[in-house]
Amino acid sequence: MAAKELKPAEPAAATESKATAGMGGLIAIVVGIVLGALVGVFGGESMWVATGGPTEEIDKLEKTIVQKNKYAEEAEAKAAAGGEDAAQQAELAKELRLQIPVVQARLVEVQELAQTHADKMGRNGLAQQDASYASRMWWTETAAKMIQFAGEIFLRLLTLLVIPLVVTSMICGVTSLGDVRNMGRMGGGTILFYFCTTGLAVVLGLILVLLIRPGEVSDSTFAYVTENVEAKRDTGVLDTLLDVFRGKEGPDNAGAGMFPKNLIQAAASTNVLALIVFAIVFGGMLTTIGEKGQVAIDFFDAANAAIMKMVHLVMWLAPIGIFGLVAWNIAKNGGGEAFAAELGRIGWYVATVVIGLLVHAAVLCLLLWLLTGRNPLQYTLGMSRALLTAVSTASSSASLPVTMECAEENNGVSRRSTSFVLPLGATVNMDGTALYEAVAVIFIAQSLGIVLSAGKLLVIVLTATLAAVGAAGIPEAGLITMVMVLQAVGLPLEGIGAILAIDWFLDRLRTTVNVFGDSVGAAVIDRQVVEKEIAAEA
Repeated sequence: MAAKELKPAEPAAATESKATAGMGGLIAIVVGIVLGALVGVFGGESMWVATGGPTEEIDKLEKTIVQKNKYAEEAEAKAAAGGEDAAQQAELAKELRLQIPVVQARLVEVQELAQTHADKMGRNGLAQQDASYASRMWWTETAAKMIQFAGEIFLRLLTLLVIPLVVTSMICGVTSLGDVRNMGRMGGGTILFYFCTTGLAVVLGLILVLLIRPGEVSDSTFAYVTENVEAKRDTGVLDTLLDVFRGKEGPDNAGAGMFPKNLIQAAASTNVLALIVFAIVFGGMLTTIGEKGQVAIDFFDAANAAIMKMVHLVMWLAPIGIFGLVAWNIAKNGGGEAFAAELGRIGWYVATVVIGLLVHAAVLCLLLWLLTGRNPLQYTLGMSRALLTAVSTASSSASLPVTMECAEENNGVSRRSTSFVLPLGATVNMDGTALYEAVAVIFIAQSLGIVLSAGKLLVIVLTATLAAVGAAGIPEAGLITMVMVLQAVGLPLEGIGAILAIDWFLDRLRTTVNVFGDSVGAAVIDRQVVEKEIAAEA
């Protein structure tokens, strides 16, 4: 089966139109973020109190104190027993003991706030109700519930699209290569290069976020830990590796293995890793059965196009949904003061992502020089218009016509390479997105005080690498694929709200790295494969 005919490059006017639309969407999202932040900062504490936030936090704080005491005692026992990690366990116990008084102080503060609220509402039978206060709290509670509802619906819509999007996009990405038996050096080399650079980006992001630890704040009282089974489990390296393939039984692992017993059950439990592997193999097999397979390929092409339309529709609602998520995320953590602490964590998070993207861009430049002999600075300048288009549209697909033009006319990459490698890269090569997902997921875990085992870190590497292949080249697609990674390791989706306030900015940066990675791939394949094939044919 021959590879499907590539779409012709869009005219410049169409690309400019997409850039304008992208800028309009950006403005709407920024407005949603600003309004959400203002509502959360100035009305957050009132919404938090009105919706029973103090009661919930008291419960969480009490559990946190119990858990920290428990973990401190375990660490002290291990330190006393000696061993290779005795010093590390002693340091951990010391850190936990220092954190407990901070949590206790916050507990007293919240208890006093809850008592004051109860007095004004006349709920304790000892004080008369403050009518004006009660009325204000009723309206505040109503507004808070509507804001929470807007964010929750947006998050549900994103989650709804995960399974159909990953299945159809992965199958279409594989079938676009034609018969996998006749893929040839160009197809195989392109896939190998893209997978290697994407995997490298994930590992780089993982290393940086574990070194910088942007989500860890020593005096944070919001890092509630109610279960940390995996932190205590001693698992061998072999078992850890095997568990990635076979999965595990139990709620803390969600059975997230590459080869489940039941595919339907895997879909129902959102085992994205298994679905990605199945979709890749299934798509490859469709390309080997001739005309019968073409019927199914056409079906999945149409299904993928329909899902993409749905994604665009959901993203039209993004400003409202992001407003709700940002406002509620600030409000549920106590309003303005908590927001200041949150900004501190987000600042380190942004720095981690930006550093990672810059380092990965430097790695791509190094690969360009080593594998092609080209001057990285000159090549980057030649791609500057494509990179600026990527910043303005936040879309690899919308940037594709300009990317092809810059690669061919400014950098001398052959049409034979650009016409295959770049369209494929706009679909399956998302280095920046993969790096961002690794950093974001670990940041969320750190913010929640959740310690991820080596097995789950390996799941993040695999899932982020494979999910990036299924990340459509559209704005904010990283949000959808991040849902996949969060679900793969069993982290709460609500953690996304903590990073949405800055995602519009990071989306532009990671898309730029995605496009640059595509262009480097085209140059590498052109030098390593195409030029050699042309020389052999001559």
